[in-house]
Amino acid sequence: MASPAIYSKTILSVATGSGGTGTPQEILGVTNIGGPNLTRPDVDVSNFSSTAKEYKPAYLVDAGTLTFGLQYNPGNAVHSYIVSQSANNAAGNDTFKIVFSDSTDWAFTGSFTEFSITADDPSAGILTANVSVRLTGAINFNP
Repeated sequence: MASPAIYSKTILSVATGSGGTGTPQEILGVTNIGGPNLTRPDVDVSNFSSTAKEYKPAYLVDAGTLTFGLQYNPGNAVHSYIVSQSANNAAGNDTFKIVFSDSTDWAFTGSFTEFSITADDPSAGILTANVSVRLTGAINFNP
């Protein structure tokens, strides 16, 4: 039986070039990652000859939302890019990649939809941020 991926070495990156192009840049200080949340909604296929409700999964998969927390550094270029894209109503999709410790990766596109800063513990001196990305299109799973 294969061992599970060790998430402590997981890397999340975003291509910071115009239109989501360019070399992926690691997002430093990531503390947690949630998603993508793959779903296939039910489609009601009941008809007059059905004796009960009938469903089938939709053809198109919804990749959902990626969320992540990070230790925010206002001087970090990639963090500044995330803030800029989150606040820019004309921003397009960006290209993302999650690389797991066993070198498998997931690549996908999406748009930053949330960026919120928290200064919880003044004794720690660390700003944290929560970020959300709405995914679009298919996820490329690369073993």
